[in-house]
Amino acid sequence: MRLLYGELLKIRTAPRTSLGLVLGLFLLVGLGSGATAYDADSTPFGRELALADVIGVLSIAPVFTLILGILVVTWEYRHGTITQTFLAIPRRERVIGAKDAVSFLAGAALTAAALVLALIVASFWISLDFERGHWELAGRMVFAAALWGVLGAGLGALVQSQVGAIVTSFVWFLVAEPLLGATIDALTDTRIPDYFPGNVLDRLQNTSSAVEVGSGAITTGPDYAFGLWAAAFVAIAYAALFAVLGLVSALKRDVP
Repeated sequence: MRLLYGELLKIRTAPRTSLGLVLGLFLLVGLGSGATAYDADSTPFGRELALADVIGVLSIAPVFTLILGILVVTWEYRHGTITQTFLAIPRRERVIGAKDAVSFLAGAALTAAALVLALIVASFWISLDFERGHWELAGRMVFAAALWGVLGAGLGALVQSQVGAIVTSFVWFLVAEPLLGATIDALTDTRIPDYFPGNVLDRLQNTSSAVEVGSGAITTGPDYAFGLWAAAFVAIAYAALFAVLGLVSALKRDVP
């Protein structure tokens, strides 16, 4: 517990970067939820779908929790304090495990706070009548963002460079994965790209589902190769994989 508390304290004592991530996410979520709720009456079934759309604004949260997870590890490599940390706690697996746990908890807390903000802003235009589907959607959003915090921590421990880890993640998710997925789709008739990390995250966060409107229902969104439970397990596997790779890197490589 003392190790976890120490890692949480490190986040609190890095105010500029932490505050920048929090304010950036809150600003985007606040603007997005406000615009979504305000325009609820301008589309068919707008009021029925508005609350799910407001919760769906949180789909941007994993970007911020991924960066936060990277920073939780690479702060120390960048400033050279990782040496003192490993000297104080020679069992590196405990240090990396604590950073992974803190990344998960911080990612979940940050996303949950952003959800509260989104609902407060949206409440000025729509009623917040939560049903089971809304609770499940909110839970998936928080869980997915928390997992991507762990993935970020693992990537940071693996690369051990703050800029390198952030650039690598953005290049993969914004450039490499879409291009590779498009190439595979063009050359083969398989659903392999659906199992790429970004697509798995999209499936886990999927806001498209059957929405009851009167006696009927409407269903929108892409056709995924697997269900929500499978997406959750695959996302957990990705987070665990990078956590293990980061641990191996920390154990095998010398500190600066």
